[in-house]
Amino acid sequence: MKNDIELKSKKYNNDLFLTYGEEAKYIVEKNWKNHLKYFLEYFSSHIKKDNSKTTLLDVGCGAGLISKELLKYGFKIYGVDFSSEAIKFAKIENPGIDFQHSSIYELPFSNESFDIIICLGVFQTVADPDKAIAEMTRVLKKSGILIIRTLNTLFLLSFKGKKDNPDYIFYNPFDFKKMMEKEGLNVYSLKGIYSFLKRFNFLINFLVKTKLYKIFNFLFFPIFVFLSPGFYIEGRKNK
Repeated sequence: MKNDIELKSKKYNNDLFLTYGEEAKYIVEKNWKNHLKYFLEYFSSHIKKDNSKTTLLDVGCGAGLISKELLKYGFKIYGVDFSSEAIKFAKIENPGIDFQHSSIYELPFSNESFDIIICLGVFQTVADPDKAIAEMTRVLKKSGILIIRTLNTLFLLSFKGKKDNPDYIFYNPFDFKKMMEKEGLNVYSLKGIYSFLKRFNFLINFLVKTKLYKIFNFLFFPIFVFLSPGFYIEGRKNK
Protein backbone atom coordinates (compact mmCIF):
# COMPACT_ATOMS: atom_id res chain seq x y z
CA MET A 1 0.00 0.00 0.00
CA LYS A 2 2.80 2.44 0.89
CA ASN A 3 4.44 1.77 -2.47
CA ASP A 4 1.16 2.68 -4.18
CA ILE A 5 1.01 5.93 -2.21
CA GLU A 6 4.56 6.84 -3.26
CA LEU A 7 3.86 6.08 -6.93
CA LYS A 8 0.63 8.12 -6.87
CA SER A 9 2.48 11.05 -5.32
CA LYS A 10 5.15 10.98 -8.04
CA LYS A 11 2.50 10.90 -10.75
CA TYR A 12 0.47 13.69 -9.11
CA ASN A 13 3.45 16.03 -8.80
CA ASN A 14 4.58 15.48 -12.37
CA ASP A 15 1.03 15.83 -13.70
CA LEU A 16 0.54 19.06 -11.70
CA PHE A 17 3.33 20.83 -13.56
CA LEU A 18 2.56 19.18 -16.90
CA THR A 19 -1.09 20.26 -16.68
CA TYR A 20 -0.83 23.71 -15.11
CA GLY A 21 2.69 24.72 -16.10
CA GLU A 22 3.68 28.07 -14.58
CA GLU A 23 0.41 28.23 -12.62
CA ALA A 24 1.37 25.09 -10.70
CA LYS A 25 4.04 27.10 -8.89
CA TYR A 26 1.37 29.40 -7.44
CA ILE A 27 -0.81 26.44 -6.45
CA VAL A 28 2.11 25.00 -4.47
CA GLU A 29 3.01 28.37 -2.92
CA LYS A 30 -0.58 28.85 -1.72
CA ASN A 31 -0.57 25.46 0.01
CA TRP A 32 2.84 26.12 1.61
CA LYS A 33 2.31 29.70 2.71
CA ASN A 34 1.41 29.00 6.34
CA HIS A 35 3.84 26.09 6.74
CA LEU A 36 6.61 28.41 5.56
CA LYS A 37 5.88 30.79 8.45
CA TYR A 38 6.34 28.01 11.00
CA PHE A 39 9.42 26.65 9.27
CA LEU A 40 11.23 30.00 9.17
CA GLU A 41 10.35 30.60 12.83
CA TYR A 42 11.66 27.19 13.92
CA PHE A 43 14.66 27.31 11.58
CA SER A 44 15.74 30.82 12.64
CA SER A 45 18.29 29.52 15.18
CA HIS A 46 20.31 28.11 12.27
CA ILE A 47 20.52 31.43 10.43
CA LYS A 48 23.82 33.16 11.20
CA LYS A 49 25.31 36.48 10.10
CA ASP A 50 27.41 34.64 7.53
CA ASN A 51 25.94 31.41 6.08
CA SER A 52 28.06 31.34 2.92
CA LYS A 53 30.03 28.29 4.05
CA THR A 54 26.98 26.32 5.21
CA THR A 55 25.87 23.68 2.72
CA LEU A 56 22.14 22.95 2.80
CA LEU A 57 20.19 20.25 0.95
CA ASP A 58 16.44 20.60 0.39
CA VAL A 59 15.08 17.06 -0.12
CA GLY A 60 11.71 17.14 -1.84
CA CYS A 61 12.30 20.72 -2.95
CA GLY A 62 9.45 20.79 -5.48
CA ALA A 63 9.58 24.00 -7.50
CA GLY A 64 12.10 25.47 -5.04
CA LEU A 65 9.89 27.66 -2.80
CA ILE A 66 11.80 26.93 0.44
CA SER A 67 15.18 26.84 -1.28
CA LYS A 68 14.52 30.26 -2.81
CA GLU A 69 13.61 31.69 0.60
CA LEU A 70 16.74 30.31 2.28
CA LEU A 71 18.97 31.54 -0.52
CA LYS A 72 18.25 35.07 0.75
CA TYR A 73 20.29 34.23 3.85
CA GLY A 74 23.36 33.20 1.89
CA PHE A 75 23.30 29.42 2.33
CA LYS A 76 24.98 27.28 -0.33
CA ILE A 77 21.85 25.42 -1.41
CA TYR A 78 21.18 22.21 -3.30
CA GLY A 79 17.76 20.73 -4.01
CA VAL A 80 16.45 17.34 -5.12
CA ASP A 81 12.98 16.10 -5.99
CA PHE A 82 11.49 12.94 -7.50
CA SER A 83 9.38 15.05 -9.87
CA SER A 84 11.39 15.84 -13.00
CA GLU A 85 8.77 18.42 -14.03
CA ALA A 86 9.03 20.26 -10.70
CA ILE A 87 12.83 20.34 -11.06
CA LYS A 88 12.51 21.91 -14.50
CA PHE A 89 10.55 24.81 -13.01
CA ALA A 90 12.87 25.05 -10.00
CA LYS A 91 15.86 25.52 -12.30
CA ILE A 92 14.10 28.22 -14.33
CA GLU A 93 12.96 30.14 -11.25
CA ASN A 94 16.17 29.79 -9.24
CA PRO A 95 19.30 29.80 -11.44
CA GLY A 96 21.53 30.30 -8.38
CA ILE A 97 20.63 26.92 -6.87
CA ASP A 98 21.85 23.46 -7.88
CA PHE A 99 18.66 21.39 -8.44
CA GLN A 100 18.69 17.73 -9.45
CA HIS A 101 16.08 15.08 -10.23
CA SER A 102 16.67 12.34 -7.67
CA SER A 103 15.14 9.63 -5.51
CA ILE A 104 15.25 10.17 -1.74
CA TYR A 105 16.70 6.65 -1.52
CA GLU A 106 19.67 7.35 -3.81
CA LEU A 107 20.88 10.90 -3.33
CA PRO A 108 23.52 11.92 -5.91
CA PHE A 109 26.06 13.16 -3.35
CA SER A 110 29.12 11.84 -1.54
CA ASN A 111 29.12 10.81 2.10
CA GLU A 112 29.10 13.71 4.59
CA SER A 113 28.43 16.47 2.05
CA PHE A 114 25.97 18.73 3.92
CA ASP A 115 25.80 20.75 7.13
CA ILE A 116 21.99 20.91 7.10
CA ILE A 117 19.34 18.80 5.37
CA ILE A 118 15.67 19.77 5.34
CA CYS A 119 12.85 17.47 4.24
CA LEU A 120 9.46 19.15 4.56
CA GLY A 121 6.11 17.62 3.69
CA VAL A 122 7.69 14.59 2.02
CA PHE A 123 7.46 11.66 4.42
CA GLN A 124 3.68 11.41 4.15
CA THR A 125 4.33 9.83 0.73
CA VAL A 126 7.54 7.88 1.47
CA ALA A 127 7.14 4.09 1.27
CA ASP A 128 10.33 3.23 3.21
CA PRO A 129 10.99 5.94 5.85
CA ASP A 130 13.87 4.03 7.49
CA LYS A 131 15.75 3.81 4.20
CA ALA A 132 15.07 7.47 3.43
CA ILE A 133 16.39 8.63 6.82
CA ALA A 134 19.46 6.39 6.46
CA GLU A 135 20.25 7.86 3.04
CA MET A 136 19.91 11.46 4.22
CA THR A 137 22.09 10.65 7.23
CA ARG A 138 24.72 9.23 4.87
CA VAL A 139 25.17 12.54 3.05
CA LEU A 140 24.99 14.57 6.28
CA LYS A 141 28.26 15.71 7.85
CA LYS A 142 29.16 14.62 11.36
CA SER A 143 27.35 16.96 13.78
CA GLY A 144 25.16 18.05 10.84
CA ILE A 145 21.44 18.74 11.29
CA LEU A 146 18.51 16.85 9.74
CA ILE A 147 15.13 18.61 9.86
CA ILE A 148 11.89 16.85 8.92
CA ARG A 149 8.26 17.97 8.92
CA THR A 150 5.44 15.47 8.44
CA LEU A 151 1.92 14.48 9.55
CA ASN A 152 0.95 13.52 13.10
CA THR A 153 -1.23 10.45 13.61
CA LEU A 154 -1.84 11.43 17.27
CA PHE A 155 -3.69 14.59 16.21
CA LEU A 156 -7.27 14.42 17.53
CA LEU A 157 -8.71 14.95 14.05
CA SER A 158 -6.22 12.74 12.21
CA PHE A 159 -9.05 10.32 11.40
CA LYS A 160 -10.58 13.09 9.29
CA GLY A 161 -7.22 13.84 7.69
CA LYS A 162 -6.77 10.17 6.80
CA LYS A 163 -10.27 10.08 5.33
CA ASP A 164 -9.74 13.28 3.31
CA ASN A 165 -6.19 12.26 2.30
CA PRO A 166 -6.16 8.46 1.89
CA ASP A 167 -2.94 8.70 -0.08
CA TYR A 168 -0.99 10.17 2.86
CA ILE A 169 0.97 8.35 5.56
CA PHE A 170 0.72 9.63 9.16
CA TYR A 171 3.33 9.06 11.90
CA ASN A 172 3.49 8.84 15.65
CA PRO A 173 6.10 11.58 16.40
CA PHE A 174 7.69 9.56 19.20
CA ASP A 175 8.08 6.49 16.99
CA PHE A 176 9.53 8.75 14.31
CA LYS A 177 12.04 10.03 16.85
CA LYS A 178 13.14 6.44 17.49
CA MET A 179 13.56 5.87 13.73
CA MET A 180 15.92 8.82 13.52
CA GLU A 181 17.87 7.73 16.60
CA LYS A 182 18.28 4.25 15.13
CA GLU A 183 20.08 5.82 12.16
CA GLY A 184 22.63 7.61 14.37
CA LEU A 185 20.86 10.93 14.99
CA ASN A 186 20.54 12.65 18.34
CA VAL A 187 17.02 14.09 18.31
CA TYR A 188 16.95 17.23 20.43
CA SER A 189 13.89 19.10 19.16
CA LEU A 190 10.29 17.98 18.57
CA LYS A 191 7.72 20.71 17.95
CA GLY A 192 4.14 21.04 16.78
CA ILE A 193 2.77 22.58 13.59
CA TYR A 194 -0.43 24.22 14.82
CA SER A 195 -2.66 24.99 11.86
CA PHE A 196 -6.36 25.67 11.48
CA LEU A 197 -9.21 25.70 9.02
CA LYS A 198 -8.49 28.12 6.16
CA ARG A 199 -10.92 30.73 7.47
CA PHE A 200 -8.91 30.82 10.71
CA ASN A 201 -5.48 31.11 9.08
CA PHE A 202 -5.02 34.50 10.72
CA LEU A 203 -4.50 32.60 13.98
CA ILE A 204 -1.26 31.14 12.61
CA ASN A 205 0.09 34.67 12.20
CA PHE A 206 -1.04 35.40 15.75
CA LEU A 207 0.68 32.32 17.22
CA VAL A 208 3.95 33.07 15.42
CA LYS A 209 3.92 36.80 16.12
CA THR A 210 3.13 36.42 19.85
CA LYS A 211 5.35 33.31 20.25
CA LEU A 212 2.44 31.46 21.87
CA TYR A 213 3.55 28.35 20.03
CA LYS A 214 6.42 28.17 22.56
CA ILE A 215 3.91 27.47 25.35
CA PHE A 216 2.24 24.84 23.17
CA ASN A 217 5.61 23.21 22.49
CA PHE A 218 6.57 23.27 26.15
CA LEU A 219 3.45 21.22 26.79
CA PHE A 220 3.67 19.29 23.51
CA PHE A 221 3.45 16.10 25.51
CA PRO A 222 1.07 15.30 27.11
CA ILE A 223 -1.32 18.00 25.77
CA PHE A 224 -0.57 19.76 22.50
CA VAL A 225 0.69 16.71 20.60
CA PHE A 226 -3.02 15.93 20.19
CA LEU A 227 -3.75 19.41 18.81
CA SER A 228 -0.99 19.47 16.21
CA PRO A 229 -1.80 18.14 12.69
CA GLY A 230 1.91 17.90 11.93
CA PHE A 231 5.25 17.92 13.70
CA TYR A 232 8.72 19.39 13.14
CA ILE A 233 11.69 17.34 14.31
CA GLU A 234 15.45 18.04 14.37
CA GLY A 235 18.29 15.59 14.89
CA ARG A 236 22.07 16.02 14.96
CA LYS A 237 24.29 13.35 13.41
CA ASN A 238 26.53 11.70 15.98
CA LYS A 239 30.25 12.23 15.60
